Amino acid sequence: MSNVERIIAEIDNLQDIFLQCKSFFPALGDNLIGTTSFPTADYYAFKGYNVFINTKTPITREFIEKYAKIGKWLNENAIIRLFGILHYHKQVGKKNPLLRDLPGYNDIRFCCWIRNVITKTRLNYEPESDDNTKFREELISHYGLRPEDFKEGIPTPVSQVVEKIFKGCKTYLRAKYKNA
Repeated sequence: MSNVERIIAEIDNLQDIFLQCKSFFPALGDNLIGTTSFPTADYYAFKGYNVFINTKTPITREFIEKYAKIGKWLNENAIIRLFGILHYHKQVGKKNPLLRDLPGYNDIRFCCWIRNVITKTRLNYEPESDDNTKFREELISHYGLRPEDFKEGIPTPVSQVVEKIFKGCKTYLRAKYKNA
């Protein structure tokens, strides 16, 4: 197994663990208020992560809000850990500049940016900084997000952002080492 195949295998393993965890913390709608159970979202079930959650007490608005925070934390944690794999294998960092002309470049760049914003600020980002304004606009454009998606910090929906970052990073690595 080549070095790049080992890195991609680590990324695939992380992605599997992430999706397993996220299947227990899907986005919940107000239609569940008052109920005591729910299945995971179809997105996870179709990927083979089919779980059914039972709560001891009826679901409330507060429960849904707390659940959403846990789900967002898991999304952000997956990106931070993905960055960790890339950094450990010397694919990102000051001594390892990204190659702009490779497919997946923007995804790996957004992985780095989101990780830096999440870990180097007060668990959120400074929306008015020039750098963050620029990246926010690029993130919106690249992933088809809406400006209003940024009300609660950096949006990291699984299918729209996190999974695409995983895929883009693997695409980038394959392109970088295609002749290796």
